[in-house]
Amino acid sequence: MSSPRVSVLVTTRNGAATIGKSLDSILRQTMGDFELLVVDDGSMDGTPAILAAIDDPRLRVLRHGRAHGIAAARNAGLACCQAPYVAVLDHDDLSLPQRLAAQADYLDSHPGTVLVGTAVRILNAGKDVGSGQPARVAPAGLRLLLHLGNPLTWSSVMFRRDALEAVAVGGETLRQSAEPADDYDLYHRLMALGEVARLDQVLTQYRWHSSNTSHSMAAQIRARAAWVLARAYAPWFGAEAEAEATLVIRHLSDRSPVPDAATLDRLLATIARVACELGGDVQGLAAAMQWSVLRAAVRGGRPELVRGRWRHAGGPADTLASVAIGGIRAAHRRLRA
Repeated sequence: MSSPRVSVLVTTRNGAATIGKSLDSILRQTMGDFELLVVDDGSMDGTPAILAAIDDPRLRVLRHGRAHGIAAARNAGLACCQAPYVAVLDHDDLSLPQRLAAQADYLDSHPGTVLVGTAVRILNAGKDVGSGQPARVAPAGLRLLLHLGNPLTWSSVMFRRDALEAVAVGGETLRQSAEPADDYDLYHRLMALGEVARLDQVLTQYRWHSSNTSHSMAAQIRARAAWVLARAYAPWFGAEAEAEATLVIRHLSDRSPVPDAATLDRLLATIARVACELGGDVQGLAAAMQWSVLRAAVRGGRPELVRGRWRHAGGPADTLASVAIGGIRAAHRRLRA
């Protein structure tokens, strides 16, 4: 028998509250030529019963008697995937019906692309709260964003299986040493093989809740993401790579407020340096990233920071509004002091 066009990998542990709808979003895809592989990493709730009740020949379940961890579960599933393309989904997220078809068609028509994601809608208690990412980004711009944070949601990504096999070392496609930023580490290693892309269409829904790994393990993710980024920065920043990577993750990825003018100028310079080193048509996006940093600082109550940095400012209306908002917040702080 010929292999399916796409393998869909879902890893889960104690996902009974959400996995039913997540799997249903795959089984209802407009493109039916796929296999659905679920790795149950030692669930102790009703997950096994939910999986056993699904009557669909495209579903295969690999059950671990005990938890092996995120990266190990993903690696176990990837080793069993048979299709040339591999899509992934977390057990609490949703794929829109056209997702698999759109991504597989893109990879068919772009042989130099090793990974394609989709635009994402973040749902918090059923409400769309936006993704916080630029709406339309070409591959060169996405490469820049991957060097300034993580613009890809794991549940939105489809890979070429041969690219995954090419970056595997010692049986690990996702490195456990990079967990819980193992996905971010994988994206960086794949960029050495080809282009990464993201479809403009929203085809993935990320369901926000307090037990999401991105929230429950936020500190660990930040630390390992900085470790990944420092390795990418090493040829450009040398001994300062770790410090620059930590700065970027803290203030661009995690969006922590910039504390002072010196830190702001350093961050603006780092964005410019990364854009210059990567090359390509990314200067407009880099300028937008610089303004987003300056804008957040100004609106956070530091309107004076715009002085001497007008070249990084946005349009006149947004700049004036930001200065006004920052001035009001600064005045409120003085009144409360």
